[in-house]
Amino acid sequence: MVLAAGAARLGAQAQTDAPVQGPTFRTGVDVIAVDVSVVNGNGRPVEDLLAPDFVVKIDGEPRRVVSADHVRIDLEAAKREAADPFETLFTTNLKPPNGRMFVIAVDQLGIRFGGARALLDTAAKFLDKLSPADRTAFIAYPEPGIQVGFTDDKLRLKQAMQRVVGRQQVSAGSGRFTIGVYEAIAIAERSDGRIFAQVALRECPRLTGVALEQCERDVLSEASSLVRSVRQDTTDSLRGLYDLLAGLSVIDGPKTLILLSEGMVLDSPSDLDGVIRAAAYAHVTINVMLLDVPRHDITVSRLQPTPTEDRDMQVQGLGDLAGATRGSIYYIAGTGEAVFDRLAAETLAYYMLGVEEARGDRDGKQHRIDVEVRRRGVTVRSRRAFVLSSPTTTRRKAEETLMDALKSPFGVAEVPVRLTTFTQKDPASDKARVMVAADIGQPGGEPEEYTVGYVLLDGEGKVVSGSIDKRVLSVPNGQANTARDYLTEILVEPGNYSLRFGVVDAAGRRGGIIRDVNAWKLGGEEFALGDLLIGDGGDGSRRIRPGVEPRVAGNVAAFLEMYATTPATLESTTVTLEIADDQDRPALLSAPAQMIAGSQPTQRVAQGLLSPSLLPPGRYLARARVLRGGTVAGVLVRPFILDGQAGGGMPVPFLRGTVAKFDPKVALRRDLLDAMLDAVEKTSPALKSPVAEARAGRYGAAALDALTTGEQTAAAFFKGLDWYAKGQLNEAATQLALAAGPRREFFPAAFYLGATFAAAGRDRDAAGVWQLALGTEPRAPIVYLLLADARLRDGQTESVIDVLKAAYERNTADDDIGQRLASAYLMGGRYAEALPVLDRHLALQPGDQTALFAAVFAHYHVATRERLAVSPADQSKLARYVKAYTGPYQPLLAKYLELLRR
Repeated sequence: MVLAAGAARLGAQAQTDAPVQGPTFRTGVDVIAVDVSVVNGNGRPVEDLLAPDFVVKIDGEPRRVVSADHVRIDLEAAKREAADPFETLFTTNLKPPNGRMFVIAVDQLGIRFGGARALLDTAAKFLDKLSPADRTAFIAYPEPGIQVGFTDDKLRLKQAMQRVVGRQQVSAGSGRFTIGVYEAIAIAERSDGRIFAQVALRECPRLTGVALEQCERDVLSEASSLVRSVRQDTTDSLRGLYDLLAGLSVIDGPKTLILLSEGMVLDSPSDLDGVIRAAAYAHVTINVMLLDVPRHDITVSRLQPTPTEDRDMQVQGLGDLAGATRGSIYYIAGTGEAVFDRLAAETLAYYMLGVEEARGDRDGKQHRIDVEVRRRGVTVRSRRAFVLSSPTTTRRKAEETLMDALKSPFGVAEVPVRLTTFTQKDPASDKARVMVAADIGQPGGEPEEYTVGYVLLDGEGKVVSGSIDKRVLSVPNGQANTARDYLTEILVEPGNYSLRFGVVDAAGRRGGIIRDVNAWKLGGEEFALGDLLIGDGGDGSRRIRPGVEPRVAGNVAAFLEMYATTPATLESTTVTLEIADDQDRPALLSAPAQMIAGSQPTQRVAQGLLSPSLLPPGRYLARARVLRGGTVAGVLVRPFILDGQAGGGMPVPFLRGTVAKFDPKVALRRDLLDAMLDAVEKTSPALKSPVAEARAGRYGAAALDALTTGEQTAAAFFKGLDWYAKGQLNEAATQLALAAGPRREFFPAAFYLGATFAAAGRDRDAAGVWQLALGTEPRAPIVYLLLADARLRDGQTESVIDVLKAAYERNTADDDIGQRLASAYLMGGRYAEALPVLDRHLALQPGDQTALFAAVFAHYHVATRERLAVSPADQSKLARYVKAYTGPYQPLLAKYLELLRR
């Protein structure tokens, strides 16, 4: 597979005759981007420079510095991001990488066997000091050599370093004669007779005649052979370095190359031109760590004749290379730890200068650039040359552009991408089924075609799966605030992998991401868990399409597979679904999951719906807490976004359930019954005796007595009351309806008719009778309470408010009416009106848990709906409420209070 093979390597190897095509830096005002580092005497970056502080010359002519942007890597922010639980749940390219790219390279032909061991050990320690956002590659060149692409896998890098030993083969003085490299070049290439005579005199002592002539010919031959070997090693090393830089040119962003070498002998400074051009194109700074070379090689019996001159030749070329690419050369005599520390500090910051472009800059030729700073005591490092190509209209194929994105060690952000993975067991085998879900592009919009591809690499960097295709991607359900989604599956053996994912849109813009994938072993384990799936279950459905960070408008739907070797292992397993702010904070809401049988006896599925209606809109984590025999066996988490509720009020869902069921005995309370009988007695002097019977509890006798005196309405009332007391509700309703009259004008009968309906569970009929019978005359408080309870049980909150508001205003000390009125306000979403009623109630009953919750809940929604600041006095009051609340929603109330204090 071309895509997979290309992306598996550090970068594409450039062909000998193919120029490196690097990035072209342009802005709307036609400037050349020049990266410059400025450090003080301690090697610390200087961070307070502005554009006028820089002096730039190109080809000797001054150029205006249009801008000077200071770029700084924030190590602490990188550590915080790595510790952020959301960062582990999905990967995004929506923010610039807060990390650096290092390449540790070993010139194998420039290092004796084992010569780099101590420095490579220090390099391994250097890896441990890098931030979690940094990426490092390691390469030993020229080929064959070990290569590890950009990664944060420090163990893999260290193992690769252990396998590099160096393979320098040529050593001056290792032949028949002891000839220095400096001498050999002078003899073989410059025909320097003086030096040849000196070497011949030294190497051919006491020889004359034919023997001397043969010895001189042998000296010349060996000098030529030594030069050829040195030049070939240099050519091979430069080719290996060029190929490395060519591969890096397709990876966006600045890169720091740390080159380990003992030296390189150049024929002329122009030998470096190709490498310097490639470094500029690839945006690579080369820092050379020059290893110390012993003056005397113990494998050679005689001292080298020109050690100083030889060493100067080896060093000069590498010094020129470092200086021309904005780097430095460091002379390493020990472990080099201080040098690595200095590089780590220097690479934390640099300046990106925008230098005015002139006609002729874009001619594909090399132009000299000099940068100075108008400040003493600082060191400026910049490239010595740049090359800009003319703009091209040639359009690359989408597949080629996609491969570039897949090679980047960081996210490529021209097209926004967010990606996550889910692992479950393959039903037909013990392999892992990895689902890849991605959000691609900006939110909303019409369906668009993208070129999409990925490669999955194992721990050794080998490709185990890959794909490239064109897909028309759409926004799920047409949501304006959601990006187009992508979903695919990969079947792999259990293990740890690196997933490189990329997209290219119709305009040729790229997006790319790298994510570690843990496809853990789920089959054959005593107990194992698949990944938690989360989705919107607003319609009550538990069908879930895996997503990066699903948007939820209704219920949160959850799905989890569990695996075991025996069915008995799963018998004692329970799962609780939770919603929390993050992994470590207490649950805001929770509910038990339903356990159902899986596709096999050794599998179970936990699923459920969790209502988030009490939560403010925002980002949350759904958690599945798995218990076996009462002990936590695992906690799985997934993020989701809760969208705001449409419309006005958000009722408190559990308040309706707190309204007590009607108790028929309430209507027979002595005080209430006496009040009703007093009202009956006042209607006629003839009812004194029947009322007396009724007060004694003889309702049947009262009915006969009333009927004898001709009071038929009263007789029907007493008979209905008799049936009510005996629980004969149908018979009671018939008699009481007759007594109450068509307009329910006889209040005592109407009251008990309503009570009869309420006792039968007919709350709406009961409330209708009571409300019609109230009229304009004030009634006993219990009547208003019973009417309110019936309306609340029936969900008729506005009717409750109509009835109770006037009654409460007449007597705000009546806490029973106040509680019902507050409940009606809350259930109707009228939170502002509920607040004063709740505050008065809590002054009387400060420990009422339901009222404490409702008061904080109402304050929060009033403040957020009206965008009002909460006064310090109200904040103090709410803090008391939250402290006094000890119920299951305590973390939620604490969250409300935290939001109100912002």
